[in-house]
Amino acid sequence: MSDKKRLFENFLSLATLQGLNYILPLLTLPYLVRVLGPDNYGLVAFAQSFIQFFIILVDYGFNLSATNQIAIYRDNKKRVESIFSTVMTIKLFFMMISFFILCLLILLFPKFQNHKLVYIVTFGMVIGNVLFPIWFFQGMEKMRYITILNIIAKTIFTIGIFLLVKHRDDILFVPLLNSLGTILIGFISLGMIKRNFGVNFIYPSWSDIKYQLKEGWHVFISTVAISLYTVSNTFILGLFTNNTVVGYYASAEKIINAATGIINPISQAIYPYISRLMAESPKKGLI
Repeated sequence: MSDKKRLFENFLSLATLQGLNYILPLLTLPYLVRVLGPDNYGLVAFAQSFIQFFIILVDYGFNLSATNQIAIYRDNKKRVESIFSTVMTIKLFFMMISFFILCLLILLFPKFQNHKLVYIVTFGMVIGNVLFPIWFFQGMEKMRYITILNIIAKTIFTIGIFLLVKHRDDILFVPLLNSLGTILIGFISLGMIKRNFGVNFIYPSWSDIKYQLKEGWHVFISTVAISLYTVSNTFILGLFTNNTVVGYYASAEKIINAATGIINPISQAIYPYISRLMAESPKKGLI
């Protein structure tokens, strides 16, 4: 497959996914706000915003640093296995730290104690994030896998919402369906990586772990800084107001984010392609 054809296919796959991200909230959002009520929906949104901080920690900039490395060394199976195994090991370690912090916050603060099951179930999104290595598929420039797997997860979530969420007290089904969907496609993606790319898990060395931590550090710091004015909005609002206010704000923000995210497919499709060109020849990459 030529580079231009691969680039177009990747863009088309991600554009399809982005379109799905725009359409599905329009289907489920009004239903959830009506059935759960603005207050319970606000609680779900606050929990998701809170858990997003753990996802940022677990990502640790690997969505850029590891994508770049996979794109450069994708024809070197041994190097790809090393990158994959090291990044997955670090992400698993950060996930365990994140769960410990979550349990500590639930024990110490009444705000989290009152709805601890909501937060614990929502934490499944972190597990799904670890299991689904989007950065690997981006580096391999196989975005169609990302699209297919996300469609599976979002379809499960959407159908499950209409089938299971019937009353205000069904609030736990929302984070449960979200978490189960991401965990399911995570396991499927790992199977695809082993079957389609022949990549196996190997025990990483300490030097590999330190190298990946160093490579992802600056991206991680940048991501944390950006989160202060993006994902933090709902969380900060929830700390100083009530769940009803959060519910109204989060519902509006979700629609806005879906619309403004239309530029993401372009950058996600081009990034691994440019990374590979720059590794071959900086002059070629700039042109």
